[in-house]
Amino acid sequence: MQDTSMLDHYRQLVRDTTIDDRTLLSTDYFNHFNEVIMLLSMLGDMPDMLDEIVAWTPKTYRQHFEDSGLAFAPLAIEAYDHVPLEFRAPFDDVINDMNSLIVEAVANLSAMRDDADMLGFTAADYWQRLQALVDRGSAIVHGSVQDNNPTVTMDQSEIDDLF
Repeated sequence: MQDTSMLDHYRQLVRDTTIDDRTLLSTDYFNHFNEVIMLLSMLGDMPDMLDEIVAWTPKTYRQHFEDSGLAFAPLAIEAYDHVPLEFRAPFDDVINDMNSLIVEAVANLSAMRDDADMLGFTAADYWQRLQALVDRGSAIVHGSVQDNNPTVTMDQSEIDDLF
């Protein structure tokens, strides 16, 4: 059982940052994955980018913020320990799925290094699948968890509420 007074304390602290005050998570973490998505999207035209994709390494939420230099990074790290389980579990699942998919992509793309057409086609499939996971993760960050269904993100009213 989570201490609601501690949760309320962190919800107050994260206001006016990019950390969601309901979930205590920040979409900034996905910038780390956006790097590899961008590289994958360029692979069809620039096959030499495969070396950068292979060199990409996963970072935990904590590692990302420790390396980020963002002013709110210490708070993001501290608040992560207080993320309500209803958001933390599906968020961690999405991150694990993304990391696994990237490992799979590196193995498969490395094996087809000499076939530029297949490399580009396969990379496009991977970056689109990763982007869908980023979208799912972003929805979780903003409080949308609907039966842990990976195809569900945010409904239009939730999107409208963000703006």
